[in-house]
Formats: sequence, structure tokens, C-alpha cells
Amino acid sequence: MAIAGNLLPPNAESIETDASAWVAVSGANTLARGTGGTSGSFCLSFKATSTALAQVGLAARVPVTPGLWYWSCASIFPPHEWAWSRILIRWYTAGGTLISTTEGPRYQPPTRVWHQVGAIGQAPATAATADVVITAESTAANQTWFADRVFLGLPATTFGNLLPWNMESLEIDVESSWTNIFPDNWGVTKSPTAYSFFQSMLLTSQGAGRALVISESSQAVPVTAGVEYVAYAYVTPGVSYLQQRTQIYWINAAGAEIGTSSADWYPPTGQWTRCTVIGVAPPGAVKARVGLAPLATAAGQQWAFDRIVLAPTGALMTAGNILPYNVSDMEQDVTGWSVTGADKSQTTEQVLGGAYAMKLVGTGGDVVVTSTVYGVQPGVGYQFVACTLKPGDRVYQTRIEWLNSAGEPVRTRWQSWAGSTGVWLAGAMGDLAPDDAETARISFIVPNAPVGEVWYFDRAEWRIGGLTARAVPAGGGGAAVTVRGLTSGGPTWKWSLTRIVAGDTPQPVRGWAGDITKQSITGDVAVITDYEAPLGVDVQWRVTIENPTGSGRYSYTSDAISLDSETLDVWLKDPGLPARSVRATVQTLPDWQRSARQGVNQVRGRSRPIVISDVRSSRTGSLALVTHTESERDSLWWVLDTGHVLLLQWPPGWGERDTYVSIGDVTEAHITELAEFSDRTWTLALTEVDRPFGGIVGSADRTWQTVAESGADWSDALAGATTWLDVYTGVAGG
Repeated sequence: MAIAGNLLPPNAESIETDASAWVAVSGANTLARGTGGTSGSFCLSFKATSTALAQVGLAARVPVTPGLWYWSCASIFPPHEWAWSRILIRWYTAGGTLISTTEGPRYQPPTRVWHQVGAIGQAPATAATADVVITAESTAANQTWFADRVFLGLPATTFGNLLPWNMESLEIDVESSWTNIFPDNWGVTKSPTAYSFFQSMLLTSQGAGRALVISESSQAVPVTAGVEYVAYAYVTPGVSYLQQRTQIYWINAAGAEIGTSSADWYPPTGQWTRCTVIGVAPPGAVKARVGLAPLATAAGQQWAFDRIVLAPTGALMTAGNILPYNVSDMEQDVTGWSVTGADKSQTTEQVLGGAYAMKLVGTGGDVVVTSTVYGVQPGVGYQFVACTLKPGDRVYQTRIEWLNSAGEPVRTRWQSWAGSTGVWLAGAMGDLAPDDAETARISFIVPNAPVGEVWYFDRAEWRIGGLTARAVPAGGGGAAVTVRGLTSGGPTWKWSLTRIVAGDTPQPVRGWAGDITKQSITGDVAVITDYEAPLGVDVQWRVTIENPTGSGRYSYTSDAISLDSETLDVWLKDPGLPARSVRATVQTLPDWQRSARQGVNQVRGRSRPIVISDVRSSRTGSLALVTHTESERDSLWWVLDTGHVLLLQWPPGWGERDTYVSIGDVTEAHITELAEFSDRTWTLALTEVDRPFGGIVGSADRTWQTVAESGADWSDALAGATTWLDVYTGVAGG
């Protein structure tokens, strides 16, 4: 099978057809297909013509891209021990002119075995093609060399790795990237055993004690103080459960070591184990090096290392996650979580991200997996995501507990989740940090888990955002509800917003295009003012986002607020035109009447009539109001002029429920006959009707003057808006 990413044709890579993909460059002849090799059934065979250098190269150059780095390697079998060889990459212009040559290091194996030579180089700015040349030095004419598994392609570095390619994968050599610090008699070589690609670094003990190999000081990589980093290496030891220590050395601007982060592992033999250390760069750190320090108990013990990485943890976690990496992904250990109701352990059995996850085995009762996060900001929305692999049709929960400065809970929210078994499930819940919150306790919970039940937990997230709703009183007797995190689901999801009052059925909130019930999501943030919320009682709002296919649903309920009400005043509001709203003083309450709708039929020969009835009519009555100023009078007429259905809202404790009314004849009467007095009494004929359809147009208290004053200039006022409606309603800018 061809090597993934190889620019060379298959027959140049493994010589399975013939030797036509290769030609003699100098000092070589008798190119042929040989038997055996490291890839497939055949290899390339060539003979040296003298004791000088023998070189063979590609018969046809391959295209390359200027500025990119390329790696080339080949497996070589020499004619005798200590015979050296190397690989070259030669760069050519589009016209075929040689620009330069990248030479890999010479390698002399102490025995006659298959080994790898490699080189890495950057294609020059004018390069169009490249040639791979294998160079060997013989001690006599007609000595036969063999080559196989020849590669030229882009280095497949691990995402986020700050270390150079050869330091990560050891495909070129060991000496140029790693330094043997102590003891001097430990053997540090390259090995054909590999976790990735073709070779690794091999350490062999010369006696009991600790060894240390450290990345070259000249190749120390830049770091930023205060940033969290992870270093790891895949390790396979020759003896099980010997200690392997992975280290990060922090270096200051003067080149001095100012701190070390380390973690000890005890990997088993016969497999590759990822041995990780996580640390925060201390103040003054500007560079870092990686150290690998196995502890031997006798001479001849070996450790192979491969895929060595040093990276900022932010590059390996989901964007925006602010948990420490070991809490999020449990790559070093599982100490970031406290567990009750289960035994916890680090595992590779089931993994969502990185190399490890947490395994939970129930011991009876609720399983509660908890961690604490610090530095929360009151009023900011946060999202907690817990990813789990669960057995059977079981329900699990996520929970956020907000704690004050004394560590006391000030609010707790939780949400239940369910879903398919055999796949990783992500339960994401959001909440707004209360005003007195300083920390948060986040938990993954399995209610009433039986003894022996197994769960897996991985890739926890804590981020700013999530689905939240916050309500505050607004002008015009309404409540401004700010909803964030609407895009937490998916692009085709729908959203709904309902009003919740104790003892009443939840009601939809009127939006710009009608009731906000399963409406399309056009942005992450929405600001809706609810002018139909009752006065003087606790009101909450629940936002829900759901997948139309029914496979997902999130919801969030706001904290309760109570809208102000006056002792003697009522509100008359136009539900569709909230600017046409007025608060007026009541003179007398209506005496409600509900007329019967029936026909009384007198039947001949019967003393009792036959009555045919329909449902009783809605309420009617007359409401008497008082205004004191011309402005109050004009405002009341402005509301009444449209003839629209109005919402009549009462103060709590009056024994009246909020009612939609159609207002018939209106009488405006002078309280006194003196013309200079503006006091009026009003009589409004009311008929109770159903809630009208339609959306909101405009706002009770937001005007274009409000928009103009919302920023230093129009660019500020327009920031984040896609339509003029966004600007006017205040959605722009979140």
C-alpha cells in the first residue's frame, strides 16, 4: 500500500514493478529490482562502481510548492556494517535548473541491518520540482546496496505542536534534536520501532538509575508566561511499569532554567502509552524544552519514544473552553474531579478527545462527578458541557451551583439528558452567574446508578455563552428579555419564548413577527420586550431551542422579576403598537355583565317554555378613569384613536384579571364647568375579547434619538446590525 501523502509514484516508493523509476546519478550501476525489503515484496538494488560515492535518483522529478517544508526518507540496507548513507532533496526551477540541495545527516549502522535515512528542507522561492537522491559510500567496487520505502512529502506534524518535525517524530535523526544529559553511558539511538511513521528514539540503560534526554537548547520553543501548556511522548518500555517522567523545562530570557513541570507514569510493555505533563508557564518564562527521564532498575532496559509534543493546551481543546486541560480532557490524571458513588480511573477504553477519558464504575446510589471553577463574573452567561458514553436507556444530569465568597450556594440549576447508547453524548446547559457569585461548582450526575454500572466521561467544557435569558423592567410597563446562545443547537433549529406566571398556563411572548413559537433562528442574540407580562407578580421567561427533527432540545428559564404597579392606576396597552400605551388613574371599576344568549319559546299547552341557549357572552362593562393634565388627556386619546384591541392591566390585589378589551363609545367629561381646569373623567365602554394576533411594531420607549445617542458615532450605532430593524430595536451589537 502506498504511503499516505507520498509525492513519489508507487513504483518509485517500493519498486514492486521494476527499477525504471530510478536512474544512476554517479558512481552507481546495475540498478535492478531486488527481493525482500521493508515495504512489499521487492526493493531497489544498485552497485557501487568504485570506492567513491554511489548515487541514485528519481527518473522523473516531482512538483513542489515554494515555501513549504518537505520531508524525505528511505530505508537502506548496506553491504557491510558502518557503511554510511544519506538522502538528499534537490530543488529545481521550472526550467530544470538546480537551485540548491538539502542534505540529510549521514548514518552509519553498527550492524548490517535495514535502517532509515532522512532529510527535511524548505522548497526555495523559485522551486517548481524536486528530486530525491540516495547517496552511499562503499569501500570497494561492486558492493551492493538496497533501498526501499522511499518518501517525499509534507511533514504530518501534530496540530498545535511547537516542536520541530524531527524532534516530534525522529524521522531524520536523534542527535540534532535531543541531548543525552545523564548518565553519559546511556545509549540514545534511533529505532525501527515506531508509534507513527517509521522510527523512534531508543534509550538503553547501562545500569540502574535515571536517565534524561532533553530537547536541544538551540531549538527551545517560545512560550508565554501564564499560559497553560502540555507536553507528552508516546512510550513503549522493554520492562513493564518502570517509572517514566515527562518534563517541561521553563527558560527565561537569559537562557536560565526557572522552573520545571513534571509528571510520573508507569507504562506497561507491549504497547505505546501517552505520558503527559501539563503546566502553566511561570512568570519570566519565554522558552521551554521537553525532558524524558526514565528510571532503570538494571542495565539493558530500553524505552522507545515517539510523537513528542509540546503545545498550548488551548490549541488542543474546543475553542473557548476555559477549564484547565487536565480538568477538561483528563490527559495527565483524573485529579481534577471529585467523585462520589463510583470508582474513578483514567482509561483508554473509550475516548472522545486526546488519549484518555475518565472511567466510572458505580458503587451504589447517585454518581456525582464534580469540579470547581473560579473567577466567574456576575451577570455573565456560562455554558457547561459534559460528554459521556452511557449504558442502556439511562438518564443523566448536568448541574451548576453558584457559590458566594463564603462558599455558600446562592443558586443551583440542573438539566436532565437522555439519548442513544453506544455513542458519545454532549449535554450542554447554560446559566447566568448571579450578582454575588464568585465560583461555580459543575457536576455530572448519574441518578441511582446500580453497583457495577460503567460510564465514561471526557471533554468537559466551561465557556462564556450558552443558552440564557435575562429579564429587566423596561419602559411602557414591559420587561426587556435578552436571550443569548440561540445558535447553541444548529442552523436549522427553531426557538420559542414563553412567559411563566405561577398558577397560569405558560403563554407565548409576542415578537416582531408574531408569537415567538418555533421561529427560525437568525442570530445568537435576541432582545424582546414583553408588554403583556402582568404587573406586581413574579414573572419568568423560558427560552427553548429545538431541532425540528425532534432529536435535540435545550431550554433555559430566567430569574423572576416583578414589574412595578401603581396603587390606583391601570395600564391600557396596544399589544401590536407598544408606543401607544398609557397609564391612567381609575375612578370606578366596571360592573361586569355577561349577557345570556338564549331564545325562550312558549309552547302551546305547556306551562314551562323551551329555552334554547348558547354560551354566555364575554364580559361588558364601563370603566371610569381620571386624567389631570392635557398631556394625560392627549395620551389617552392617542391610545384610543386606533380602535385597536387593547390590553387592560390591573394592579395586583384588585381581584381583576388582565383582559383584552374592545373599547366602544368613550365619554370625556369635565369635572368642573370652569374652562381653565384640565381635569377630566372618562367613561370607556368595554367588551372583553380574545388576544389579538400579530407581532410588535416599534417600542414603548426606544426612539431614533435613543439610537443616535447609543454610540459615539453612527458606526457605533450600526455595529453588529444587519437591518435597520436591528438598529431600532437594539439587537445590534448584542
